[in-house]
Amino acid sequence: MNKITNVAIAVVVSVFVALNLYLMYSEKSVIQKLVYVSEYERMTAKEYKEVLPKEGLVAPAETFTVYTNDTNAIDTWLVREGDTVSTGEELARLQTEQADGQRAVWESEKEALLTQQNTIRSTITDLETGDKTNSSNSSKSDRTQADDDTKVELNVDVQVDVNQTGSYAQAVAEAKRDLADTERRLKVVESQLEQNTTSPALVSPTEGVVARIMNESDQPKIVIYSNEQVIETYAEDEEWSRLAISDPAVLDVNGTEGTVEGAVESVDKVPAVENEFLAAYKALADKKVTNPLAYYKVHLSTNGEVIPAPFGTHVNTVITTNTAQNAAAVRSKWLTKVGTEEAFAWRLDEKGYAKTTKLATQFEHLDRTVVTEGLAKGDVVVYNKSIRDQESAPSVFFPMPTYMPEKAEWKAFGWRNYFKVLLLKQP
Repeated sequence: MNKITNVAIAVVVSVFVALNLYLMYSEKSVIQKLVYVSEYERMTAKEYKEVLPKEGLVAPAETFTVYTNDTNAIDTWLVREGDTVSTGEELARLQTEQADGQRAVWESEKEALLTQQNTIRSTITDLETGDKTNSSNSSKSDRTQADDDTKVELNVDVQVDVNQTGSYAQAVAEAKRDLADTERRLKVVESQLEQNTTSPALVSPTEGVVARIMNESDQPKIVIYSNEQVIETYAEDEEWSRLAISDPAVLDVNGTEGTVEGAVESVDKVPAVENEFLAAYKALADKKVTNPLAYYKVHLSTNGEVIPAPFGTHVNTVITTNTAQNAAAVRSKWLTKVGTEEAFAWRLDEKGYAKTTKLATQFEHLDRTVVTEGLAKGDVVVYNKSIRDQESAPSVFFPMPTYMPEKAEWKAFGWRNYFKVLLLKQP
C-alpha cells in the first residue's frame, strides 16, 4: 500500500511541476520572465569617424600637350624636360617656310574644336534636363571639313550611349570629361594663333613644367604640367560610393615634415585612363581589385597650400568619409538587422525590462556600429540570445558585482571603522 501511495505522490508532484513550468514558460504565459544577462554596457557619447586610407601622388591640376602636325616644321628646340615655362614662352622655333601651313592647320583645328565644344555642351544640357526621347542613344555629331592642304584629321563626333537602364549621371560625367579635354586643346591652339607671325614658334599655353618632349614621332609633342598641384589617388571597386565632395583628408607627403589638410575635390564616375600616375598608384597600392576597370580618379585639394615636393611624390592620405558627433557605439553582434539604416537592440528601461529599441545607424567603427538616434548617454544595452525568443520584454538580472579591496585599502579603513560597522550603529 505504501508503494502505491509513493508512486501516486510522485506522479502528482511531477504533473504539478510540469504544469507550473508550462504555465511559466509557454508562449502564452502571462508570468513575467526573468533572464540572466552577463553581457551589458552603459552607453557613452563621443565623436566617431570612418576613414579610408589611400595611396596618393602629387600631380598637376591640368596637363597640356603642345604639338605640330609636321615633324619637319621644328627648327630649334628651346626647352628641355624639367624646365619651368611661363604662359606664352617659346618652346620650339618653327621653320619659316612651314609656318603658313602650320598656322592653317591650327586655324582649322580651332574651328573644329569650337564646334566640338558646342556639341558636347548641348549634349550635356540634353542629358541634365532629362531629354530621353531616344532611350538607346543620346548623340550629336558634327564634323568640320578642312582644306586638303591643311591635313587636319580631327574627329569631333560626340557619341554618348545611354541605355534604358543606364546611368545618365555617368553619361554626363563622361561628356564633361570630354568637354574639359576639348577646352584644354582649344587653349593650346589659341595660344599658338596669338603669337607673332614674323617669328613662328610653339608656345606654352600655361605656366608650368615641361614633363616630356617627344620629338621623334610624326607629330612632335611637348607635354606641360600646370603649376597648380593636386593629390591624385584612385577609388577601387565600390570605394567611390563612400566618397563625397569636400570630405576632409589628411595628407602626409613623403620627404616633407608634418601633414597637410586637404579635401576631396572631384571623384570621376568613369574608369580612369591608363597613364603613368595610374600605373604608379597600382604599384604602390599593390591590391587586387575585383574589376580591373574599376579605378576611378580622385583629386584631393591641398586647401591652397603648396606642397614642396616634385610631381610624382608619394603621399599617404587618410580621407574621413563619415563622422558622427555625440553618438553611441554598440557592438555589432548585439544588433539585429546590422548593416542597415535601421537596426534594433535591447535597452534596459527604468523598470529593469529589456525592451526592443529601434536605432538609426550611420556606419561601422571597428567591431561596433555607430548609433545616431535611439540611444542616449547612460542607457544600458543588454545582450542575451534568449531575450530574442521572448514575446514580451523580460526582466533581467546581472551578475553579482564583486570587488576585493587591496591590502593597503584594508589597512587604511582602520579597526575603529570596522568595529563600528560590525558591532555598533553608524552615526
